[in-house]
Amino acid sequence: MEFSLYAADCRNNPKNCLYHNEYKVDSKEAMVKAASFDHVTARFAKNYRNIGNFELTNVAVMDCDNDHSEDPLSWIYPENYDRLFPGVSFVVVPSRNNMKEKDGKAARPRHHVYFPHGTMIDAKKYA
Repeated sequence: MEFSLYAADCRNNPKNCLYHNEYKVDSKEAMVKAASFDHVTARFAKNYRNIGNFELTNVAVMDCDNDHSEDPLSWIYPENYDRLFPGVSFVVVPSRNNMKEKDGKAARPRHHVYFPHGTMIDAKKYA
């Protein structure tokens, strides 16, 4: 399994739109390094994130905040994905708010799940 992430030189900067560092994710170490910066899952023209600049991607990401319920028995945990998506390759990365109280809701598992796939060059189909 290998996919690409495009990272900024910063972290937690909501105004940033530049992602010029490409990381080939093929190991836990590579994922940890890429995820230590703000990052996106697509390559953009001039490295500037904008739907009109979309060039390609080979990974989809899902954000799981477990905000659908206050019942811990209904939450999705990282170890659930093997059962939920048998035979599908994925990588789970904890969110920065993982197991923290947020927006008045109790601490709970929050994470991102990356699903590698073939290269896509059509932004509408990818969306």
